[in-house]
Amino acid sequence: MQLSVQHHDHVRTVKGAFTFLGHPLRFYWYCVDGLWIDTGPPRARVQVAAFAAEHPPSVVALTHFHEDHSGNAGWLARTYGVPVMMSEETARILRQPPSIPVYRKWVWGQMEPVSGTVAEELLQTERFRFRVIPTPGHCPDHVVFLEEEQGWLFSGDLFLGTRLHYGMRGESVADMIASIERVLSYPFETVFCAHAGVVEEGRKALEAKRRFLLELVEETRHLAQKGMPARLIAWKLLQGNKLLEWFSLGEMGAIHLVRSILEEKRASAKRF
Repeated sequence: MQLSVQHHDHVRTVKGAFTFLGHPLRFYWYCVDGLWIDTGPPRARVQVAAFAAEHPPSVVALTHFHEDHSGNAGWLARTYGVPVMMSEETARILRQPPSIPVYRKWVWGQMEPVSGTVAEELLQTERFRFRVIPTPGHCPDHVVFLEEEQGWLFSGDLFLGTRLHYGMRGESVADMIASIERVLSYPFETVFCAHAGVVEEGRKALEAKRRFLLELVEETRHLAQKGMPARLIAWKLLQGNKLLEWFSLGEMGAIHLVRSILEEKRASAKRF
């Protein structure tokens, strides 16, 4: 496990990188004005502790409950006596966090209970003000933090990349699109992503992801109308990663994005 630190304006960018079964993995969290946005996974506890000793938080904010984001929040709260801000749903989940699948325990580590404070619409630090925006899709409790005057968007897992090759069981493509559109209604330029790092032309990148998702919806529905089964659609449009699907026991895979689109279309049809 290696940590590296860079600066972007007033933001300290912390990158964690390690190799698991020969595959490189990375994650990011961000520190600005004493505020930590996300905390890295439990697997990185030693490295997080060393970093925190030099840059202790005054407050922690979580984008969502997943272990690679919330994994050190409880430890930071206990060690430094700081509040952990999160959405109401994140707080509910982390009071008694679920036991995650074995592969995620191996890769990231099991998250622990966190006593959090529900974030209001605005989160204020000494010099900056962050708007808390609900952005479900990746998971129902997801939020992002926007500093409008600086043009910063701390996006958690909303962005990840301009294209997706697989999804996670339970993700909603319709909610992803709606969340991206909601965020695009605000002014920002730079995206601080939890896995892609700092994206300088972040607005353009999010617009590109929105276009990709809209095209995926259109193409998926078109192929389904022609009688193509969901798994073949997933392979044709996304290729996917068979090794990841196997290793995650099916929790990660291209099929989840396709099924989300088809199930949401059927649900919409039933309403009318």
